[in-house]
Amino acid sequence: MKTFCFSIKKNIFVYIILVKQSLYIPLRMHKKRTTLKIVLLLFVCLHIQGQNRNNATSKSVGVSSSKKSVGVSVSPAHFHLDLKQGESKTYSITINNDTPVSKSFNLNMFDFNMNGKGKSAFLPAGEGEYSLSKWVNITPTFVELKPREKRKVEFTVSVPNTSEGKKAAWSIIMVELQEARKRLDPSNKTASTVALGVVPTYAFGVFVYQNPPNVDVNQVEFVDFYVSDDDEKSKKIAIVSENKGDGIAYCTSYIDVTNLETGEQERLTVKKFTILPGLIRDFIFPIPERLPKGKYLAVGVLDFENSEEIQAAKMEFEL
Repeated sequence: MKTFCFSIKKNIFVYIILVKQSLYIPLRMHKKRTTLKIVLLLFVCLHIQGQNRNNATSKSVGVSSSKKSVGVSVSPAHFHLDLKQGESKTYSITINNDTPVSKSFNLNMFDFNMNGKGKSAFLPAGEGEYSLSKWVNITPTFVELKPREKRKVEFTVSVPNTSEGKKAAWSIIMVELQEARKRLDPSNKTASTVALGVVPTYAFGVFVYQNPPNVDVNQVEFVDFYVSDDDEKSKKIAIVSENKGDGIAYCTSYIDVTNLETGEQERLTVKKFTILPGLIRDFIFPIPERLPKGKYLAVGVLDFENSEEIQAAKMEFEL
């Protein structure tokens, strides 16, 4: 008998007891794949921790070392809003120029669509089906920073007091470095010479997601859970999930792999992701090559940010 612990909330843990190849939880069988919904009534124990989860992260470009980082950074990298209809609120983005030269930035808003791989396709502001940009005002939209200077840029989100304000919405704020064009002076210039130059630049994307209180954000379900053996040398486990709700879901996904002969268990890389309404996404977890050959049990978990239950699926496979 072996006991495994799944962390499903900040301070709450659910213990699932595995006996040989079976789960001590009612399961709905479908071949070797099983989907289960684990509720907090199962083996619940409270564990008080001084742990905080921070949704705000930063993006930076520069050189990192054991010493102080040098470069340009923008923080936070994303915002999770929950404004009501008719509500307006102002937020701030910090741009930090930790370099020895001056930098200039333009700020623009874009809408975007996301595919099943999590890749974004950008659209002009206001053209997305779930556009947030039409409710956003950024000030200022151009920033000049001296060496070692940082500055805050504010943006205000004003949700309309109409039916549109009841829908989830999202957009992205692009903070783009502006580089001056240099004069081109070819060495072998003639009267017919045409000179082309490339101006290297980069941009930071700050994702802004808005979930009004009325939307359902915890309706992400398993569509499939399987081992991909397209490449015999490097097998992978895939979780395919769908957001069947009308809100933006924020999830953590992971897979526990257990050797059914030795009982040894390993957790594959934990992935945090955002899944938009109506979207089907697949998440690929490489199986470590160091795992010995044999029979395994894989348990995949979808852990929601604001839910008292998790979605999970299990299957057996062989290496």
